[in-house]
Amino acid sequence: MAELAKLGHIAFETPDLEESLWFFRDLMGMKVVERDDDTAYLCGLRDYEHHTMSLTEGERGAVDHIGLRAKNPESVEEFAERFEELGMDVTWTDGSHEAGIGESIQFEFPAGHRFEIYYEMDKPDIDGKQRSNIPMRRYSPEYANRVYPQRIDHAHVQDGSPESTSELFEEEFGMGLNEVFKSADGTTWGWWHATTPLPHDLAVHRLEEDTREFHHIAYHLDHLQDLWDAADILSENNVEIDGGPGKHAITNANYLYVKDPASGIRLELFAGPGYLNFEPDWETVVWEESIGSESDHQWFGTQYEMDGIPYTE
Repeated sequence: MAELAKLGHIAFETPDLEESLWFFRDLMGMKVVERDDDTAYLCGLRDYEHHTMSLTEGERGAVDHIGLRAKNPESVEEFAERFEELGMDVTWTDGSHEAGIGESIQFEFPAGHRFEIYYEMDKPDIDGKQRSNIPMRRYSPEYANRVYPQRIDHAHVQDGSPESTSELFEEEFGMGLNEVFKSADGTTWGWWHATTPLPHDLAVHRLEEDTREFHHIAYHLDHLQDLWDAADILSENNVEIDGGPGKHAITNANYLYVKDPASGIRLELFAGPGYLNFEPDWETVVWEESIGSESDHQWFGTQYEMDGIPYTE
């Protein structure tokens, strides 16, 4: 049976690679593992694979594909056969399209989200000076900035046929469904899926019919204070925060959203862990609109005005 191990990486395009590197590397603290012509490969301080993000200079900010690692080489073959049976156009790669990766398959969901499944991936080639002396770590904290992103955590897509996308996540990727959100009229608006014990590896939310977008990529931080440090750094550099710092009700984790000024790629810094699900008989948690609206199911302080000036507490 074909099985996935985890969310592996996401390949992005950006209209200004140097400015995107300034944002992700210099401000947010990610590490550049390799640079190949117009593509840079990045990872968090404790990511174990060659990279968890790639940035390629292009005409606009966009996502090329979402990479998922299979549990074994045989699963890649099995996924290819299964998606071909479903009528999808499955393309095999020899790994030359992307540094560090071996043979893989790429395919596109009916909603338009493009995925890659692979097994073989190199480990980061870390300069000896930056490598941690603690074996299970990769980079030494001495060479981290205050944001300190640890590892890739999850990705979030949106489209106009989310029921179909969620079903493919569950039925074909074999992911569990940890949580859903229902609007007041009973319409399901969001699905949080996981193949690991994390609250979610992939989430899908509803958009208008015939539309789709990549909403965000998330990296895990160890501490709530890291979010405040990130907000401080963003403020110092005049980069507008897209949301938070705050706490999600769904997934029970602290967060901050911000967009790369060059590409518009939305990054979530996800401090947690939220919760870890090891239960074989997990019952999907159903959230209803009593916790808020579709766009307001978390808290980040109560806003009010004093003498006409907005305050947050």
